[in-house]
Amino acid sequence: MTDVTSETLRRWRESQGWDVPRMARELRKAAADSGEDVAAHHGLVKMIPQWERGNRAPRERYRLLYLQIFQGALGGLSHGMALGTDFALRLAEIRSRAASLPGPGEITALEGAALAKPRETMTRAEIRALAEEAIAHLHEVTAKLTELSALLGEDQAGEGKP
Repeated sequence: MTDVTSETLRRWRESQGWDVPRMARELRKAAADSGEDVAAHHGLVKMIPQWERGNRAPRERYRLLYLQIFQGALGGLSHGMALGTDFALRLAEIRSRAASLPGPGEITALEGAALAKPRETMTRAEIRALAEEAIAHLHEVTAKLTELSALLGEDQAGEGKP
């Protein structure tokens, strides 16, 4: 995704005949459709020209939204780039879902609440075992996300570059 240059962003927008405010609306619409949270319209109107001039590089979520919007234009890309784009979009979805997982503090609080009001059919040891199993699963998910993030390490390292 580092191949998407500031010039490419501008050309994609202009190929549709869109002005900057329209591009901002399209980004917000794509974000809403995929459940992403993005800057307000006026903030995007300021950021888009900066991205297109190469003064700033868009963050990963914005690059992915551009790719979603302009998938038709991406049809001419090589098969490898298309696969990379598909992988990046899927990874963004995984990261979005992972962000909604409870953190260690929340897990501890949930475990404490479960132990404070144990059900009559479960012993404290059974509840603790279930909580430990859930935590182990969360650690597995974290490990998989770390592996996936490492695959995009080169992309993230280039995030500050146009």
